[in-house]
Amino acid sequence: MSSPAKRTVALTTLGCRLNQYETEQMAADLYPFGFERVDINSPADLYIINTCTVTHRADSDSRQAISRAARENPNSRIVVAGCYVDNDPERIAGMEGVDVIIRNTEKADIASILPQKFPDLFDHEPEKGCSEGIPEFYGHNRAWLKVGDGCNQWCTFCILPTVRGRLRNRPAREIVAEINGLVAAGFQEVVLTGIHLAHYKNQKVEPFAKNLAALCRIILDQTEVRRIRLSSIEPQSVRDDLLDIYRESNGRICRHWHVPLQSGSSRILRAMQRPYDQNTYLRRVTAIKEAVPNTIIGADVIVGFPGETDDDFDKTRKVAESGLIDYLHVFSYSDRPGTPAAAMGDKVPSEAIKERNAILTRISNRLRAEAHARQVGETLEVIAEHKQVGDEYFWGVADNYIKVKLPGHLRGGKEIVTMRIERALEGHVEGEVFVGQPRLRG
Repeated sequence: MSSPAKRTVALTTLGCRLNQYETEQMAADLYPFGFERVDINSPADLYIINTCTVTHRADSDSRQAISRAARENPNSRIVVAGCYVDNDPERIAGMEGVDVIIRNTEKADIASILPQKFPDLFDHEPEKGCSEGIPEFYGHNRAWLKVGDGCNQWCTFCILPTVRGRLRNRPAREIVAEINGLVAAGFQEVVLTGIHLAHYKNQKVEPFAKNLAALCRIILDQTEVRRIRLSSIEPQSVRDDLLDIYRESNGRICRHWHVPLQSGSSRILRAMQRPYDQNTYLRRVTAIKEAVPNTIIGADVIVGFPGETDDDFDKTRKVAESGLIDYLHVFSYSDRPGTPAAAMGDKVPSEAIKERNAILTRISNRLRAEAHARQVGETLEVIAEHKQVGDEYFWGVADNYIKVKLPGHLRGGKEIVTMRIERALEGHVEGEVFVGQPRLRG
């Protein structure tokens, strides 16, 4: 007698690395019930869509993902989770095909919520002895790790403190244990992520975990992870102790920092309620670049914030072209209901916003090409990321976030390979793989 077919689950994530981590945690919580994970474009018994609401575009993308799942899989159960749910639960719950909504605070309880909602899919007790950790990051060779959640900054344009709540950080011991589990599973890079990563501290419970620099030192001392990558770090939080551990890490902290700018105008930064000015940004990014050679700096920029004049935008453009930033993520401002900026007057015309976005996008493309050209003759340590259909090679990411073309014979595993870069082409670099142990940077 053949065994019954396994239930299938498909999950998709919109938005940040924190959301992606939480998607993987939800998947891990369902595996003990016998679910087999399939690609989001495949038929499945259960679909989970983890949404984002950071911009109007994110809202639209989330709705499209929900509608597509409902249209293509009318007999499946659809669960919608994440920030868009917290921001507009009634709208999401009312969408055609949506069976259950899960708020951010409920994600950790999904293994108890869904069996009550879908008893026919959860028709047996979960398998005992399954690991509580995340066993895989579906389709990825790098792991993400949630260091904390929430934000206390309350920038005037941002909805995230409303949907994510106040800052909460995980214990350092718990973080170390999870990283050791990921290392045992073969992961060689772990990306530390959180809404406000640079404000990590757990000093009241763990006196040694006083800030992000201390956490990094603990991870480097107590785990064998080959490298850790820091996600977005606010410029005012780039302090000397964090730079010291970066410098001393001998390559185990990736040479890639994403430091949000948002605007190069100190006047607009004050209106945004950002706790730094243009000079602070330039000083701190300069200090990062000086700490370790060939560090790549990325920055978020918002164009068209209420009251942004041509002079304000010109200041942003000059910072972008200062030689300190290697790529930009350019966002066009849009009102988020419930934020102070939405109530501000002096809105920038949409055509001006579109033009400013195009200017900075062109600058970013040039900066990225220049960063690629600087890699020729350098040695980079690379992990395979994905293989496009029909290609004989893999695309990888270097420790400094440069996109690298890898030969297909490497098979795209989790291992770090060392490459001497020989060519910079449009959008990526290429080179030869070293045989033997990778070179450590001094």
